Amino acid sequence: MATLSKTSLVYNGVVQNPDYIIVDANGDIIAPSNYTVTYAKGCKNVGKYTATITFKGNYEGTISKTFTINPKGTSLKSLTASVKKMTVRWAKQTAQTTGYQLQYSTSAKFANAKTIMVTKNTVTSKAVTKLAGKKKYCVRIRTYKKVAGKNYYSAWSKSKTVKTK
Repeated sequence: MATLSKTSLVYNGVVQNPDYIIVDANGDIIAPSNYTVTYAKGCKNVGKYTATITFKGNYEGTISKTFTINPKGTSLKSLTASVKKMTVRWAKQTAQTTGYQLQYSTSAKFANAKTIMVTKNTVTSKAVTKLAGKKKYCVRIRTYKKVAGKNYYSAWSKSKTVKTK
């Protein structure tokens, strides 16, 4: 059995290969002389990659394990409330990102949250309108990168709260 130390990594601009642990059916660690590990080329950019373990010596067969590299996240800079609307500002994150996903809710647990996709990574603010007056809203944001038709997301930022007027 093979296990990767991490199946999800964060983009950092350099090639990343997670460590691995390989054990036999008895749970004993298999010596590195009994296998080779090859990683997909270019494990640097956001996307999904495969590590292939090829056994030799006393063992035979191959095992493939996948891992992802997700974009680096961003943080909320400010929330400004006005009558039935708010303006959200965040830190720009353009390296290996397509855009941002913004979520807001009247619940701190983001129950029934509304989601807004900002499709340009150079945009750093968004006005959210048609909100209820005198309500408290929790807001969070994360980056995303579209690769081969699939979106890869960063972790959510810390949430911030604002009360509309």
